[in-house]
Amino acid sequence: MKIQINNLTKKYGDKVVFDSYTNTFEFDGILLLKGVSGLGKTTLMRIIAGLEKADKGEITKIAKSISFMFQEDRLIPFISVLKNLTAVCNEGKALNYLKLMGLENEKDNFPLSLSGGMRRRVALARALCFESELVILDEPFKGLDEELKSTICEIIKDESKNRDFIIISHDSQDAELLNAKIIEL
Repeated sequence: MKIQINNLTKKYGDKVVFDSYTNTFEFDGILLLKGVSGLGKTTLMRIIAGLEKADKGEITKIAKSISFMFQEDRLIPFISVLKNLTAVCNEGKALNYLKLMGLENEKDNFPLSLSGGMRRRVALARALCFESELVILDEPFKGLDEELKSTICEIIKDESKNRDFIIISHDSQDAELLNAKIIEL
């Protein structure tokens, strides 16, 4: 995949996040976007996904469909875990992803009854359930222990055989676990 960013400018009031930022993200499989907090990684990914508009500039992207996992879980609290997934895919696919995440026994529970790490995995399962060419994951490993993180990395690597991923992370070790290309913002 190739994403070309030309002269991107984005401000929030007086705070300038990007000022004529130009870059090319060229990768196949998994790209890890790294940088310190407050640098604009999430803002850039939200612009690429079409969730936010740039003040100026242009982004050309090849992906026709994008799935996005936010830093916050953003699950619908008043419907079951399974229904959170079937909002974007069929039940068979949803059950398969819940099984991959080790959450098949939680399918009838509501998100608020789950631990933070479990909610994180439900949010990831929902992002993966959606048919897309590009999956953007914003801090997907937050709240996961090392064993779960390793399992999730294997799932993402397997998924990256059929579509591309951009993962926002502060941890360089994530790139090693994922065999990802790193771009530092």
